[in-house]
Amino acid sequence: MDITKIQLSAEEAELINNTEWILTKHRIIKKVYEMFGEINEMMKKELMLFDHLFGDISYLSGKITRGENYQLLPYIILDYPTDFIKNNILAIRTMFWWGNFFSITLHLSGDHKAKFINSNPALLLFLKENHFFICVNPEEWQHDFVEKNYLSATVFTCSAFAVVIKQPFFKVAKQLPVKQWDNAQSFIINSFKEILELLKINFPGDKKDL
Repeated sequence: MDITKIQLSAEEAELINNTEWILTKHRIIKKVYEMFGEINEMMKKELMLFDHLFGDISYLSGKITRGENYQLLPYIILDYPTDFIKNNILAIRTMFWWGNFFSITLHLSGDHKAKFINSNPALLLFLKENHFFICVNPEEWQHDFVEKNYLSATVFTCSAFAVVIKQPFFKVAKQLPVKQWDNAQSFIINSFKEILELLKINFPGDKKDL
């Protein structure tokens, strides 16, 4: 039997003998967990001002999870608030994706989408003014901001937006490059506040504010 000799590149050979880079990775992951924990507490305080939007949805605590293989790279996710029921989803998801970005996403489907989203021109205007991206991929679990997944709200006409909101789900998101780590916390909290304001636009109890 021929045995294939698996060889390492010079770079791989150097890394396999270097423990510091993997230990550094663990320290960074720990710091993201700590950051997301602090962000979750700040989100709870913000949500107290908008709790009438969510009815009986339980959102007392967020859930932080991690993985190693979103497009082969590590990631950490904070979901808060969430109501994950098949075809009836409400979730605000914050994500750290190694080497790429921090992002925050509003994900709605089913009754939640019907409650908050329609062709109200004020909704699209808000998305444009606050620099959101709108999901255009028919697959709802894509997170990368490539053009097949997300387009800037600024490129949408009212008629194009009306087509998008006919999909079974609705997702809008914002991102910040990981190199802007120092701005990540304020970016996420400010974007979270914007999402709450977005949800308020079509909520029947708040139409008097329009």
